[in-house]
Amino acid sequence: MDLKKLKMNFEAKKLPPIIASAMVFIGIIVFWGNAAMIGNFILLALMIGVIPYILISYFEYQKIRVIEDQMPVFLLDLAETQKAGMGLPDALKTVSKTDYGKLTDEIKKMNDQLSWGIPLQEVLGRFAYRMRKSGTVSRVIRVINEAYSSGGDVVRTMEAISSDITTIKEAEKQRQSMMFQHVLVMYAIYFIFIGIIVGLSKTLIPMLEMNTEAAAMGGILTFQDPCLACVGSNHIYCISCATYGFTCQMFNLGGGASCYYNSLFLLMAVIQGIFAGLVAGQIGENSIVAGFKHSLIMTFSGFGILMILFQTGLI
Repeated sequence: MDLKKLKMNFEAKKLPPIIASAMVFIGIIVFWGNAAMIGNFILLALMIGVIPYILISYFEYQKIRVIEDQMPVFLLDLAETQKAGMGLPDALKTVSKTDYGKLTDEIKKMNDQLSWGIPLQEVLGRFAYRMRKSGTVSRVIRVINEAYSSGGDVVRTMEAISSDITTIKEAEKQRQSMMFQHVLVMYAIYFIFIGIIVGLSKTLIPMLEMNTEAAAMGGILTFQDPCLACVGSNHIYCISCATYGFTCQMFNLGGGASCYYNSLFLLMAVIQGIFAGLVAGQIGENSIVAGFKHSLIMTFSGFGILMILFQTGLI
C-alpha cells in the first residue's frame, strides 16, 4: 500500500515538468520569430513546473509541523493507556480511535499494519520513514523503538519525551513571536524598495528623455542609453543588455533607455522578492521551506504593482 502510494506521488510530481516542457515546445513552434510570446510561454511553463513543487513542499512542511504539535498529546495518551495494563500494540489500537488531527491517519495506518500481523518494531520503523522529513518525530520513534526492544520502561520514556517536545515547542513559539516583528520589517523593506523603484522611474526616465533631446540639439554632457554600445554586438559584456531587451519585449516596457531601466527595475523587484521571502522564512520559522510563501507573496505583489504602473503609464 505504501509503495503504491509513493509511486502515485512520484507520478504526480512528474506531471508539472512534462506539462511545462510541452508548453515550451508548443510555444516555440506556434510563435516562432516572436520573441515576446515565446518568452511569455517559457515564463508560464517555468511557473507551472516550479510553483506546484513549492506548494507541495510548503504543505508537507505544514503537515509535519501539525503532526509534531500533536505528538506530545498522542504519547501521553499512549502512556496512560499502557498504565491501565495494556501492551503497546493494544494501547496503539485503543488510541487510534481518538482524533489527533493530521496525525490520526498515521496512527490508523500503524494500527492497520499491526492487524495484518506486521511486527510493532517494523510498524514504528515505517512510521519513522514516512516522517523522515521531521527530525523530531524520527528521533522520538527511534527512542521508543529502542526502549521497547530492550525491555525498558516505555511508559516513562514516552512521558519524558512528551514533556521534552512540549518544552521545545513552547520555546519555538516564543521565538516565532519574537521574530514576527523582524518578518514584518522584511516586508516593510521590500515594499520600501518597490517605492524607491517607482520614485526612480518617475524621475530618472524623464531626465533621460530630456538628455536625449539635449544630445539631439548638440549637447555635450548627456546621459544616454547604457546599451547603445551593444547594438549589433555579440560581445559577452552585452548579455545583460540582451536580457533587459528580451524582458522589455515580453512585458512591453517601452523603448530605448526606458526599456533598459524598466526591465532592470522589474527584474530587481522579482529577485529581491524571492530572496527576501526566503530570508523572512528562515528568520520567522527557521525554515527555508516556510519562506516559499513569503517569496510568492512578495514577488507577485512587487511584480503586479510595477506591471500595473508600467502599463497604465503612471511611471
